[in-house]
Parts: sequence; structure tokens; C-alpha cells
Amino acid sequence: MAGCSAISEKFAIEKVHLKTAIELRRKLDEWTEQLHSQDPTIRSSAAVSLLGLNLLNAQEPLVRILKDTKEREDVKISVIKAFGFTKDDRATDVLISLLDCDSAAIQNAVVETLGESKTANSVLTMSEAILDPQRSLNAKILLAKALGNTNDRDAIEPLIKILEVDDPGLRESAKKSLEKITKLSSGNDAVWWNEWWALNKTKTREQWLEDIVVKQEEHEKQLESKIGQMKLEMAQKSIRLLETRPDKMDPKPLIEAIKSDYPEVKIFAAKELIKLKDPSVVDVLIQAISDTSEEVRIEAIQALGEIGDERAVEPLIDAMDDESLVVREKTAKSLGKLGKHEAGDALISSLINNSDLSIVCATIEALGQIGDTRAVDPLLVFLTHKEPNIRECTAAALGKLRDSRAVDSLVVALNDEQERVRWYAADSLGKIGNPICIDSLIKLLSDTSARVRESAVTALGQIGNQQAIESLIKALQDSDKRVAEQAAESLVNIKNMNFDTMDTVSTSFYTNKDYKRAEAILERQITEYSKLPDMQEKIFQTRTKLAKTLFALRDWQKALGLYEEVAKQSPSDNTIKMELIQCLKEIKQYDRALEWYSTWIKENPENNQLYWQGRLDIAKTMAEQGNYENVQGLIDGLKGDDPNLGGELFKPQFQALREQCTKDMVNQNRISQHVDSEVTSGVQDKE
Repeated sequence: MAGCSAISEKFAIEKVHLKTAIELRRKLDEWTEQLHSQDPTIRSSAAVSLLGLNLLNAQEPLVRILKDTKEREDVKISVIKAFGFTKDDRATDVLISLLDCDSAAIQNAVVETLGESKTANSVLTMSEAILDPQRSLNAKILLAKALGNTNDRDAIEPLIKILEVDDPGLRESAKKSLEKITKLSSGNDAVWWNEWWALNKTKTREQWLEDIVVKQEEHEKQLESKIGQMKLEMAQKSIRLLETRPDKMDPKPLIEAIKSDYPEVKIFAAKELIKLKDPSVVDVLIQAISDTSEEVRIEAIQALGEIGDERAVEPLIDAMDDESLVVREKTAKSLGKLGKHEAGDALISSLINNSDLSIVCATIEALGQIGDTRAVDPLLVFLTHKEPNIRECTAAALGKLRDSRAVDSLVVALNDEQERVRWYAADSLGKIGNPICIDSLIKLLSDTSARVRESAVTALGQIGNQQAIESLIKALQDSDKRVAEQAAESLVNIKNMNFDTMDTVSTSFYTNKDYKRAEAILERQITEYSKLPDMQEKIFQTRTKLAKTLFALRDWQKALGLYEEVAKQSPSDNTIKMELIQCLKEIKQYDRALEWYSTWIKENPENNQLYWQGRLDIAKTMAEQGNYENVQGLIDGLKGDDPNLGGELFKPQFQALREQCTKDMVNQNRISQHVDSEVTSGVQDKE
């Protein structure tokens, strides 16, 4: 427990000042809240303070934390250690129950605390628990260790009884604890220990000797704790100074800090240097690769990978032989980020000579990132590795190398039992782009995994031949929206499609109401083929399709230009004419629409009824918008052209509409005059 003297002094001072019930309640609440602080020192101090009150309601929050299965692990550990520091045995039963939890860190803390309690009650409780047949084997092994840590002679007898059990692991743990308490070494023979105990349990010489040894051990432990606490405080002060440095972009303070004697300061400096990515810090980070602290080496290596300076390549290659597995793993990842071929030999060697899965996976990923095709053959071996993670990262790395030698093996991997392996294998085949795998990728479009099918359509789009295009068109109907969407996107991105293929693709998009993509393909057709004389008829059809696509997108202005163009070349196509008129009506170009109707009445008198109906519809629309005077002028103008106003079907409707507009104008003027009168009257009243 760090800072023992400081915490004891604080506890003593606070106990003196807790004179009133109100102050006591306040302190209880404050310390209870501090139990969940992010700072371990604050948590420990709060727990120790609560235990120091020796009150039930002060102990309750601590016990609640120990019993709560959802409580944070670090909070539990602080509370557990507080019981050990204060040698408070009131929670011994609860602590023993925690020996069956899944956390090794909590188990270790409990063993340490139970060993530090050293009270008669705690030793008795542990002794009863270790002999309880209902206790788990693991709990008994840990209890044996804790009893040994007490150095209490009362623990000897139950430990001797444990030597009679069948489990060798439990007997070994009991033997070590007996040796620690008695300072004897005589195996785990229960008969021998029973005989020894019968002769020596009444003697006191060993007890005195044990007291001396215990005191010496406690003194050394306290001294180590004080030194550790002082170092931690110095490191924290240094870090606070670095955090408040005025120029955050100046690397000099960080360069000096990474040379510190305190690992915490070095780690902080390395993390901050990553943010700067300043080439001037590379040399000091290279020196930190050989630091005695594993965590410092890790941070330095990661920083060099992020900065990306090629000066780090050779030092990082050397670090591939580091004794730490984690360091070697992080080194491989940083070499991958640097992307230099010089690291190829070292990474390939590491791949062959390492059995640790994390290092193997990191090395495979790095070989893919640096793009060294010498790695293809070594990597192919790992495509059939028993571990799915290795097969997965190998499939991904081979795609980055883009070497056709991997195609056959990746095709086999498309049948892997693991979804992610199939997914990355398809992705890599697409990046390699060899059409030999088309049939296998097409089969993958029926895979049960939507994510695998999505990867397959991406790959087919990257290959982009006719067979791939046909399959992608079918994939537009996939039951999963992501797959269908990716198939559409792949089709749009395929280059060098011929005219007929683009026609098929745009028609598929239009049928699926994917008008934006249909527009993109149609515009490509026009751009790429409009200058070819023998393609003019087909281009005309494409322009017509584009006009209809824009109409569906309600892009009236853009569609209008195309409609006016194709309408001139299709004088008998009334559908095109009506869609042209709709565009003009949507952008309120009524005069232009009426001009077209006048032209068509002259050119195609057989369709006069359709065109007069269109004129009437425009007049009604203008009337609905309150343009009464314009409607009257329009009807009068039409009557000048044709006194019959299109015949018996339309003339009465035009006349009725004109009369209604006249009435509406009168009403409108009357209302306007009334409003003006009201306004004038109001002004006069104010005057």
C-alpha cells in the first residue's frame, strides 16, 4: 500500500476533527464518494479513512463494493488493500468468497490482504475455510498461500491437515506456507509435519525469531513502499510540468523528458511526441528502443511507426529480436507502417521463426503493408493455418501484394469455414484483378453471409469484365440492401464498358428506380460515343432515356433541355411532348409551354384535342395561382387565333373560366378596397 505514513497521518488528523455528527456524516459521504475516484491514491485513502472510524455504517459501503459483481475491478482492489493496510479483519468472510471470482488481480489482492491481517480472528476464519469441503480447490490453494503470508503459528495445524488431501497442487501450496512460517524445509509429508508439530508447538524460541524476521520484512516492505511512492510523486510532478508547458509544439522538453529516470515520464513523453511527428525527435526515440522498461520501449517503437521516418528502419529491425513478445509485436506493426522494403528480410525471418500468434499476425500484416512480393510464398503457407485469425490476416495481406501467384490459394480460401477469411479472400482477389477467379467469385454471391457477398461484388467490380458485369446486374436484386448497393456502386465504377453494356446497366438501374446511377451511366454513354457518326441513332435513344431519368429525378431544368431536343426529332411522340410540358409547368414557364402547343397544333392538327386540353390545364393552373388578368389575356389571345377555342368541348370551359376570373378579380378588388379603408380609418382614429 503506497504512502502508508502519509495516509496514517491524514487519518489521525481527520479523526481528531470529526467532533460532530454532522461533520462525521459529511466525511462519510465524502469518503464513500471518493471510493470511485479514478485516482488510486484517493480511493485507497478514502477506504482507509472509512475503516479507521471503526463504525458499522462506515464499513458498509466497503462491503457493498466487495459484494457487487458489477463493481469496477480497480475500485474493488483499492478496498481490498485498505482492509490489509489497516489490518481490519471484519470483512474476512467476504474477502475469502472473492477467491472464487474470475479476476486474477482481485484474487492476488485478496491473498495479499488476508496475509497482512494477521489477527487471530482472520487466521481462524481462514483455517476453517481451508478445511471446509465445500470450498473450491482454487480457493483453498490461495488460502494456503495467504495463511503462509500471515507467518502466524496458529496457521500451522490447518496447513498440516491440508497435506493429507489428494490434490498435489494444494499439498504443494500448503508445504510452501509451512516452510515460510517455520523456516523449515522438509517436503510435504504429513506424518513428518505432524510429528514435528507435536514436539515444537509449545516452544517459544522460534516465535521470537519469527517476530524478528517479520519485523525485518515489514520494515523492508515499508521502505520499498516509501521509495516507490516518492518516485511516483516525482514522476507525476514532472508529467504535470510537461502538461502545462507553454509551447505545445516545442519538442525539446519532451526530448529531455524521454531521458528521465522515471518510466512514467518517458512513456508520457513518447505519447506526446507521436502527436508532434517532428523528425527532430527520431534520434531520441531510437535510443529509447533499448530502454530497460518494456512499456517505454513499446511507446518509443509505436511513436517511430507513427512518425514514419526511414531512419527508424534499421533500429526497429534490431528490435525484432527483443526478449519481450509485446515489443516484437509492436515492432512488426511499426515496420509495416514505415512501408520500407529493407524490412522485408527481417519480417520474413520473424514469420518463419516465431510461434506466438500475435507476433505472427502483426508480421503478416506488416509484410502486406510494405508490399514486398518476396513474401508471397512464405505467406501462402499461413493461408491454411489452424488459427482463423492467421488465415484472415494472411488473406488480407496477399491482396495488398497484388501478386497473381496467390490467386489459386485465395480461391481455395473462398470455401473457408470462417466468414471473415472468405470475406478477405474475395477482397484480395478483387485487388489482384485476375479474371481467372471470376467463376469462384460468382459462386460466392450465394454465400449465406451478406458481408461475404458484399466483398464478392466489390471484387467482381474491380475485375470488371463482361461476365462480372452480368453477375453484378443480378446482384442488384440481392436480399441484403448493402450487397445490392455495393453491386450498384461496383457497376458505376467499372471502366471501359462498351455502349451496349452501358445500355444494359443503365436500364437495370432505371428499372430498380436507381435514377442517379442510371443518369451517371447515360451521361458516360453520351460523352464517350456522341462524336461517332455511326452511333447517332443510338445516342438519340440515350438522350431520350436520360431525359426520362432526369424527369424521374424531378430535375426539371436539366431535363428540359433534353426534352426540347428530342421532341424536335420525335414529332409524333406525344409522351415526350407531355413530359416536356410538365417540365415547363414545374418551373412555371407557361408562355414557353403555350408556344410549344401552338407549334404542335400547326404541325399535328390530328392531336388538336390533346393540345387544347393542355392549354386549358395551363389556364386553370394560372387561375389557381391568382393570375386572373393573365388568364383573361391568354383566353382572349387564344380566341383571336381560333374563335371556337378548340371546339364545343373546350369553348364553354374557357368562357366559364374567363367569367370566373372576372368575378374573382372584382372580389379581389373589393377586399383590397375594404382593407385600405380599414387602414385609413385606423390611422384617423389614432390622429
